[in-house]
Amino acid sequence: MSMSAAVTLALLFFLSVALNEQVTEGCTCLPEHPQQQFCESDFVIRAQIIQKLPSIHPLLTAYEIQTIQRFKLSKGIQVIYTPHGMNLNNGDYLLSGHFSDGVAVVNLCDRVEPWNNLSSVQERYLNLYWMGCGCKILPCFGKSCLIEILQKNCLVRINDSLVLDDEEALQSICLPGNAGFCTWHKFVRNYKSS
Repeated sequence: MSMSAAVTLALLFFLSVALNEQVTEGCTCLPEHPQQQFCESDFVIRAQIIQKLPSIHPLLTAYEIQTIQRFKLSKGIQVIYTPHGMNLNNGDYLLSGHFSDGVAVVNLCDRVEPWNNLSSVQERYLNLYWMGCGCKILPCFGKSCLIEILQKNCLVRINDSLVLDDEEALQSICLPGNAGFCTWHKFVRNYKSS
């Protein structure tokens, strides 16, 4: 077995253990880079939570929202649903999620962040993440972050506590380049989202 195959196998084993723990615990998620969450979501919006509504779905809580800005969305959303126990307060949020049976659902592992908590870099990149959705962002742990065999993908460092611990990646966007290689890039131009 080659060195690259052994490392890939070890990385896949670790991820399968981490994902198995995620499924059995039900309330922890493997951390993802914001671009990865963007690309995997059906919608990404800035929205004002207006009020909690009576839900027509017995296991979900309904919220009336007003969409302020669309970053990734194919249709308008006036109501979002969350699992019971995931409470949202009135205010502006960045919300990512998926459509399920025609309704917009935001789960525990989706991005639900008060708008004021976003860094200016993350706010700026929300308008640019779509350009890198053809790239893969893979987690790496410890010494595996130094491996060059995965250079067609962007690596993001996750620490032993399963926390995304890569400030450089959080300040960057993964974009395709020459010969299908994806690499981290920083933009210094002032993109302003409204």
